[in-house]
Amino acid sequence: MANSAGQPSRSRDLDKLLLRPGNLVGENFEPGQQLRDDLREYVRILVVGAGGLGCELLKDLALSGFKNLEVIDMDRIEVTNLNRQFLFRLQDVGKPKAEVAAKRVMERVSGVNIVPHFCRIEDKEIDFYNDFSIIVLGLDSIEARSYINAVACGFLDNPREETMKPLVDGGTEGFKGHARVILPGTTPCFECTIWLFPPQVKFPLCTLAETPRTAAHCIEYAHLIKWDEVMD
Repeated sequence: MANSAGQPSRSRDLDKLLLRPGNLVGENFEPGQQLRDDLREYVRILVVGAGGLGCELLKDLALSGFKNLEVIDMDRIEVTNLNRQFLFRLQDVGKPKAEVAAKRVMERVSGVNIVPHFCRIEDKEIDFYNDFSIIVLGLDSIEARSYINAVACGFLDNPREETMKPLVDGGTEGFKGHARVILPGTTPCFECTIWLFPPQVKFPLCTLAETPRTAAHCIEYAHLIKWDEVMD
């Protein structure tokens, strides 16, 4: 698809999904330009996490034509983030990830509005999450994923489909990664498949230095960061 100037449409990837029928769609799916325009104009998406995956998600969603985005993250930018979180610069070290990521994407993509939230996901009222059409996870914590999963499943009122809060969960570990869509009440939720995750043996340095949340984080922090300081 191209615009009037002959340039590729920003939503060309969405157009392939929304402007034509397919075999992997729901029975109520009606393709067309109105559907695409409504998704871009009215759908509100929350990105949870503004790290390596969250930065990519914000950029991709904005470039896909979605206009109403919000991002929540409790971390500040560390020097170790700069090699893989492309929205951040050296002068951003110490600043909230969510605020800097939102600002950078809005500077590069016209027409998108991104509201940042610099806080823990648990600090928000439950109703905050109910305002979004889709919640996209870019987290490195099993505990945080489980919390958002419980929140989304709590909104479900069977058989009312409009109460379903879709989750898009993604994650990486070394050179491996995964992405999946969770539809509460229809597909297995996060807790149903949590046993598929291998025990975590490595932790992101930004988590250890900034927001250690478990005893394992504290032990690893002492081993990797504080040990050399004490020995010197």
